[in-house]
Amino acid sequence: MACAVPAFSDEGLGELVSEAAPKGATKVIPPGNYAMVAKYADAFLSTPPGGHRTIYADSLMDGKDDLNLADELGDYFLLDVRTPAEYCAGTVPGAVNIPMSELAKPENLAKLPKDKPILVICNTGHTASISNAVLGILGYDAWTLRFGMTGWRDATKTKVGTSASSQLIFGAGLPVQKCQ
Repeated sequence: MACAVPAFSDEGLGELVSEAAPKGATKVIPPGNYAMVAKYADAFLSTPPGGHRTIYADSLMDGKDDLNLADELGDYFLLDVRTPAEYCAGTVPGAVNIPMSELAKPENLAKLPKDKPILVICNTGHTASISNAVLGILGYDAWTLRFGMTGWRDATKTKVGTSASSQLIFGAGLPVQKCQ
């Protein structure tokens, strides 16, 4: 999928969105860039699994391969959206590094497959989830590595959450690849 989005100043884009957004339950979004983005956003958010497109590290390496599902590591294009320094400190073997801040640039989107699911990797899964949503809206089959590298590493025992509501995350004990 390719789309050309016109350049707007911040004020111009807000005005465009305000004018394009439907007013009332019976209104239809007029054709154009806003309608196209809204269509893909709706498809991504309303089609199962929608906003819950995550997979645990241990299930990617459990050796139980269903040929009809993307359920093993080799079924995915691996995308690490962390900074180069974080990526080089250790990533999922075979992952390609495109930092989130560079992800939506045309030259980087061109590196991503349209015919294979993409597993997005970060430190905890939060940055990957944001990247996952953007890629989903753009039409990619994107998934988030649940708990990111925290859930992948072998020496992880991290408390995730707040003091009132938290979860202890144990790493899956899987190897990492480092830059040389």
